[in-house]
Amino acid sequence: MIKLYVNTFKGFEEIDEEKLKEYKGKYVIWFDLFNPTEEEIEFLRKQTGFSMPPKEILGDIEISSKYIEDKDYLEVTLSFVIPQKEEILVEPVVFYIKEKFFVTVRYRDIPSIMIFKNRTNFQRKFFQFPESLFAEILGIEVDRIGDRLELLGNKIKDIWRQMFVEQSEEMIRELAFYDELNITLRESINEKIRIITKALKSPLINAHTKKELRIIYEDLTTLLEYTSFYMEKIDSIQNSLLGLITIRQNEAVKVFTVLATIFLPATLIASIFGMNFKHMPELHWKYGYPYSLFLMVFVTLVLLFWVRRKGWL
Repeated sequence: MIKLYVNTFKGFEEIDEEKLKEYKGKYVIWFDLFNPTEEEIEFLRKQTGFSMPPKEILGDIEISSKYIEDKDYLEVTLSFVIPQKEEILVEPVVFYIKEKFFVTVRYRDIPSIMIFKNRTNFQRKFFQFPESLFAEILGIEVDRIGDRLELLGNKIKDIWRQMFVEQSEEMIRELAFYDELNITLRESINEKIRIITKALKSPLINAHTKKELRIIYEDLTTLLEYTSFYMEKIDSIQNSLLGLITIRQNEAVKVFTVLATIFLPATLIASIFGMNFKHMPELHWKYGYPYSLFLMVFVTLVLLFWVRRKGWL
C-alpha cells in the first residue's frame, strides 16, 4: 500500500496521483509505502528515482551501508525497536530524501511515524525541507527510547526490591528479557549516533535541521550512558539473585543432609537387629525389641540435640 501526503500549512493532506503533479516541486511530498507491491515500487522509482533494496536484506544491512549519500539524495535505513510481551522486534525503515520528496518504506506499523503524522496534523506544522521530516521522526523515536529506558529502570528497581523477599525462575527470565531489551536499545542508539554523525557533514541537509540533529545527538549520548549503567545494574542483580538462590538451595541440602545423618544411626541399629543369624543372642532376648527401639530413639534424640546446639538445623 502506498499513500501520498502533501505538507501544507494545515499539516498533511492525503492526495492521489493526479494531484501529485499540482504540488510537485512546491511542497514537500511524502510517499509512505507500507508492505509495497512491485507495481508501487516501480511507481515510486518513476516519480523519485528511488530503487528500493529487497526486503530480505533490510535487516542485515551493515552500518556502513545504512547511510548512502549522493549528489542529490540521501538514503538512510533506521532500526526501530518495538518491545512486545515476550519478544523484542527490531524493524528497519528506509528513508529517502531528494529535492522535495520524502519517502518511507516499512513493513510494519511504526509508532514513531504514526505519532509524527498525528502530531503534525494536530499542530498544523509546515516543513519547508524533507530532511526536517526525517529529523522530526528521529526525535520522536529518541524520546520513545528515553521513555523505554525510564520504564526499564523502574522495572529493574522493582526486581531488586523483590529478590530479597523471594527468588524464582520467573524473575531470572524477566531479568534476561530486560537485559536483551537494554542491549537492543543500546545498539539502536549507537546506530543513530553514527548516522547523525554522517548527516551533520552532509551539504544536502539545511542548517536548521542540523541544529535539531545536534540536539538529538546530545540526547542519544546521554541515553547511551543510561544503557551502560543499566547493563551493570542488571549484571549485578543477576549475580546477587543467583547467589541468593544458591544459598537457599544449600540450606535445603543442608537440612536434608542433617536429617539423613540423624536417622543414619537408627537405620544402622535397625539393620543390625534385623539380621536373622542363628547365633545372635538378641533374637531370643525377651526385651530385645523394646531395647532396640529405645536405642534408636535415644541415639536419634542425642544427635538431634547436638545438631541444634551446633546451629546446623
